[in-house]
Amino acid sequence: MLFGVNLDDPWRYAGLREPKSIIFPHLISIGLPESKILDTIDEFVAKLHGDSEEKSQDIPAILSLADMLADLKIDFVRCWFPWNFFEREAGEMKELNKWQDASYNEYPLDNLVETLTRKGISVVPVVACGYQRMLPKGLNPDSAPNEYIKRGYFHTRLLVRHYKKFIHTWQIENEPNWWHMHTVAGWRSGAVWLEGAFAEELLGMLNDAVHEEDPDATTIINLEADKQDLNVIKYSKYCDRIGLDFYPNYRLAYPINVSILSRAEAIYKETGKEVIISETGYPSGPSILGYNEQRQAEYVRSACSSALSMDHVKAIAIWRYRDSTWRSFPEQENYFGLLDTYERPKIAWRAYSDIIHTNRR
Repeated sequence: MLFGVNLDDPWRYAGLREPKSIIFPHLISIGLPESKILDTIDEFVAKLHGDSEEKSQDIPAILSLADMLADLKIDFVRCWFPWNFFEREAGEMKELNKWQDASYNEYPLDNLVETLTRKGISVVPVVACGYQRMLPKGLNPDSAPNEYIKRGYFHTRLLVRHYKKFIHTWQIENEPNWWHMHTVAGWRSGAVWLEGAFAEELLGMLNDAVHEEDPDATTIINLEADKQDLNVIKYSKYCDRIGLDFYPNYRLAYPINVSILSRAEAIYKETGKEVIISETGYPSGPSILGYNEQRQAEYVRSACSSALSMDHVKAIAIWRYRDSTWRSFPEQENYFGLLDTYERPKIAWRAYSDIIHTNRR
């Protein structure tokens, strides 16, 4: 069994300030470490590409992360690779190699990737995710879906080309069986995310992009797995592994019940493909809803015990490494970290450490 964690704040490790929160203003963030007047997406991307001197230092954050994860004996980190980190705006369409020369001259996550891999920690990027806050300025999948798919294909090939020395597993897009809820929540924009034909063409092209640049690479499609009908066969055609995201206590703090994780074995039998738990977690707050650190630790122990009991689950990754001052909604979204905003370990961090060290013997 491999053990991992999820990073949800890649800007921190790219030397950038936080982007705009999902709900704004969110006054509760004022006074916490690193909190600022949060940027608009345009301002955020401008800072990335050198139009502002207001860039933070990524190296201390990366070194702290690498040291903490090495002590934990983590096997892998799953992390967003936002599209607009590499391509500021959607300019004129070009052929692949011309595009590389003209647009992809900055790779702000290089330090993160190289530092973690030197420590023996694998990186699993989430690539070509269509969340609105991650897209290049002017890229609108709703108005030009075919162009969007071609751009996603080129984008993915260029990232694999650049990182294939270090990275061997790629997650393409994110939770395609849940795009309708992403759209309702405002994370994605446009009716195109509700179209099945668009989804299949996009996922097929992204899968091809990875393998054309690196035939030995592995692709993952992850699914929101709490819902009843995953339609897993539909998506398994376009990846090598199936990732599953489980949050059985997302709306109810207690009782803690991880029995749904056993669905992973059934999915292996249905598809014949290796299964991993890409995301699972439990928030340590808000207390008014019944969440607390003790219950978070109990969930981590129970989820890992369930995963370890299954023959065909090869990995589990806890959501997530650290709480962020970047705010989301509903409020429990802001408490999933194994560390708090000051990077102090919660009880669940120690629980996860015990599990990993015990299973390394």
